[in-house]
Amino acid sequence: MATDPVDDINMQKLAELEAQYTIFVGSSHEDVSYAKTFWNSLALQPPIESRLVSADISQRLKVAKDPSIKTAPRPSVHHNGSIFETVSEQRVEDRQKYKDMAKRRDEIMVLLKKQREERIKREMLSRPFKPKPKCHQSNRHDPDTSSQDLQEDIQHVRSLQ
Repeated sequence: MATDPVDDINMQKLAELEAQYTIFVGSSHEDVSYAKTFWNSLALQPPIESRLVSADISQRLKVAKDPSIKTAPRPSVHHNGSIFETVSEQRVEDRQKYKDMAKRRDEIMVLLKKQREERIKREMLSRPFKPKPKCHQSNRHDPDTSSQDLQEDIQHVRSLQ
């Protein structure tokens, strides 16, 4: 007897399905539907953070502005509509701003100089009451030591070897 190639393919597919899935053979239609409902209820839902839309999230970020829209203030048009006047007014405002910044810098420099002078005065007042640093003198650096004494010391060290 020759077997039909379609039946062979169907049998292979059935064997693959049996290996991967649980098949309710001999169960009633009602039991199968209960089992499907049970297993579907156990399927885990994705976490709320991975959902695209969620009603639980109440805070939203502000929508970004369209970058094609310029937010820079437009120059105001005067009675004759000259842009040059607006540019010159802007330059005058910039100069005034820089003058104010320079004035503020000079005030800060004067204040720092005053604080430095006060600190130096306090140090000068407290100097007589500070302990004197002790100077460690060594014979090596004394200019009074003669070269003959130095030569004798070298001889003594060599004789110890």
